[in-house]
Amino acid sequence: MNLQTRIYEKQGVLSESEKEIIQGLLSSAKENSQLSLKDLSKKLYVSESAIFRLCKKLGLSGYSELRFELLAASSVNHQPNNNFIKEMADLTTNTIKQFEARNLTNFYIDIQTAKNIYLYSTGWQQELLASYISKELFLLGKQTVLLPSALDELKMRGQFFNKGDMLWTISYSGNNSAIVNELKNIRLIDDKLKLVSLTKMGSNDLATISDYSFFFQTIDFSYQNNGGGNPRSCFSPAYILIDLLINGYFDWQQKKG
Repeated sequence: MNLQTRIYEKQGVLSESEKEIIQGLLSSAKENSQLSLKDLSKKLYVSESAIFRLCKKLGLSGYSELRFELLAASSVNHQPNNNFIKEMADLTTNTIKQFEARNLTNFYIDIQTAKNIYLYSTGWQQELLASYISKELFLLGKQTVLLPSALDELKMRGQFFNKGDMLWTISYSGNNSAIVNELKNIRLIDDKLKLVSLTKMGSNDLATISDYSFFFQTIDFSYQNNGGGNPRSCFSPAYILIDLLINGYFDWQQKKG
């Protein structure tokens, strides 16, 4: 898991001060990777312990690993994607093919019969996807509840899920152990809850425990930050997948009468 993926996955649990540190780290990733912990703390006007705690929260072993990840991030950021249009076209084609290969009748039935549909996300890009799903389902007559991107909120809400409810979890990697374990605990209380996952393409723990698992891919935009910041990833394939699912549900409703 690279640094960008770690940050995406932990967006929901990072404090504002930690987000500011991350922005400072990524604004000059290559330069920062060459600094000692002492020099970096002075540059960012934060304590050494604050940087070390952030390393731990991101799942890094310590500052040495952070320096390595910053250097890796800077090298990625300086490799422009000159095949963006072709990659976008290929991903769109692959997304449609994967969608058409699945029989989603049971999924549509569960959406139709769900008393409550909850949407839980783990970062700001994921929150945007959750909001988009909510609006699209609303247009088809299904009310949804958007849950805040906080583990405590999921724990609290887990006590009130009912038989027949549906919970969508939108996660970048799908490998947040705290979230996966909490969903397992919720499943023990209510085994009739339908779990839906939307994650980046690839095997992951969240998909494994879900009743329905959907996958998307991302690509980097052609342009990059001059300062070596976080690469600009395109999530359009995820929105295309959502449109296919929503349109598929609508078509199923029409055929059902």
